[in-house]
Order: sequence, then C-alpha cells, then structure tokens
Amino acid sequence: MGHPLHGENLLQRKGKTRMSIIKKIITFRPSFTLRILTGLIAMLVMLSVCTVVAISDQTGLNVRDTQFRARAVEAGAKVYSLQCARCHGAGGEGIEGLGPSLAAESFVGRRELEERPDGSVAYRVVAPSARMQQIGWGGTLEDYIIAVTSSGIPVRSSPVWDVNHPTFLDSLGGPLRPDQIRDVTAFIVNWSLKPLSDDQAVLPPAPGEGMAGRPTPVPLTEQQEAGKQVYLRAGCTACHAIRGVGNQGALGPSLSRIYTVATERIASEDYKQNLRDQPPAASPEEYIRQSILHPNAYIVPQCPQGPCVAGLMPQNYSQTLSPEDLDKLVDYLSTLR
Repeated sequence: MGHPLHGENLLQRKGKTRMSIIKKIITFRPSFTLRILTGLIAMLVMLSVCTVVAISDQTGLNVRDTQFRARAVEAGAKVYSLQCARCHGAGGEGIEGLGPSLAAESFVGRRELEERPDGSVAYRVVAPSARMQQIGWGGTLEDYIIAVTSSGIPVRSSPVWDVNHPTFLDSLGGPLRPDQIRDVTAFIVNWSLKPLSDDQAVLPPAPGEGMAGRPTPVPLTEQQEAGKQVYLRAGCTACHAIRGVGNQGALGPSLSRIYTVATERIASEDYKQNLRDQPPAASPEEYIRQSILHPNAYIVPQCPQGPCVAGLMPQNYSQTLSPEDLDKLVDYLSTLR
C-alpha cells in the first residue's frame, strides 16, 4: 500500500495544474493582429449566415408579394366601383363628357405576368403607356395615377370634360385613405394585362387639342328648348348624362350622342335579336320614343357602372308625360348627335 500523503500530494498537483490552465485562459492577452483576424473571421461567418438565410427566404418573400398584389387588386376593384366607375365606366372604357378610358392600351400600356423560378409572378412591361410619353410624365404610370387620384385636377385644362377630376385623398378633403388609393391604382394597372383597344375606349385629346374652340351649336327651336325643359323636369338627369346639361347622372347610358347611337343601334344584330314585345324601330326618333315608353323592350348591354338591368328605368312615362311633352322630348333628344 502507498503512503496516504503520496496520494494527497498527487491530487494537489493535479488541482494546481488545472488552476494554472484556467488562470492562463483568463489572463490570456492576444496580440492586436490576432484580435483583428478573429473579428474579421467572425464578421464573415455572420454575413455568410445572413446571406444564406436571406436567399433561402426570398422564395417566401416573392410569393407573399404576389399574394399582397392580388389582394390590393381585389380591394381596389371595390373602391373603383364605388368612386370611379360613374365617370370612367365600369370596365374602364370611359364615358364621353365625364372621364376618359383608364383601361385603354394607350393609357395603361401592355404588360405580361412573368413567372419566377420560385413560382411567384411579376409584371413585365411589353408596351409602355403612350399617354405618359405624350404628356411628358417623368415618373411611372403608378405614380401618375396616385398623383391625380390624390390631388385631382382642379384647373380646367380642356373643355372636353364637363367636370374636373376631384380630390380623393382624405388629408386633402377626399373620401379615400392612402392605402385605398394604392389599391385602386393596382386595380387600374392590372388592366394592362388585357387592355382595351383604343377603338373600344373614350380617349382624351392630345395635349393642346382640347383647347381648340368648339363649333357654335345650332340654336334649339322653341319646341326643342321646351323638350329640354321636359328632360330636366322629368328627372332624367338622375340617371342619364348629357354634356353640359343639368346634373350628370351615371346609372343609365349617356345621352350626349343618343341620335347617332340610336341610328347605329337599330341596325345592329343585338337590337334585332333581343328586342321583346315591340316592333323594331324604323328610325332613330322611333327608337328614342320606344326607349322612353317601353324601356324593358330592349336592354342596352352596357351602362356606366356595369351591365344595364331591366326595371331600373321608370315604366310609367306613358302616364306621367303628355303626348305633347313626349313629342317635345323626342325632338330635343334627336338634336344630340
């Protein structure tokens, strides 16, 4: 058996060795060069980790961006229907005298959805907005829509439109929050994926063209002037628009060119095939009279805020209008070409 003191001394030596190592670690003072190298290595490791995480998460970011854009377009459609369709048309085709087309290719251009490798999609401009180039706008189409929607166009720059574009931003007295304006902008820009051809739309004049003087209108006859008063008195302005006449309703079709429209309509296959319970009109004047007395006989396909519906126009004008007033009204509407 070994001596007890011998084992105790061995334990003491081991303990002293461990304390010596710990003391050296605690009191270690690396050189300045070693400190710099260690810091650089640590920074590179951190940057590498962050880069790997960012790259791996980019797919999720792209997908969420696509989802947010889709939600913005959906929310913007509701805002557009409530605030914009009455002047620009339900399909962005524009309404003569009230507002130009916002869905025409010359305004929104043409874009395609480009699919990324991660499955998300992004816009790719195929043809830029000709209107932005025409007016010399230096920003993006989105910037222009946001600017006009927010601030409006308070100064009449052209006699083409009967009303100035109002202010919509709530901080400027309008009804829309900034996020709603961004949403409706996303909705309008989305039309660039399948824009209307320019011949399907009401286009604004080129800069300077709208300032040209209009021809002096032919004065109305006494009967036609009386018919205009019938139009105002009978409440037609609540739903219909005539450039420069009374309040500009936007539920029913515009009547600003009703005689010309009636001429084209009675020759159309749609009218011939969908007319119900009435003989076909042989003249524009007959069509106008038929539309007043029998509004459900033929339903116009498109109204400013969407497809026209039966029963919206009063059915009792044969009782509320005298034959004389009806003749005057038809005579007046026949001047609108």
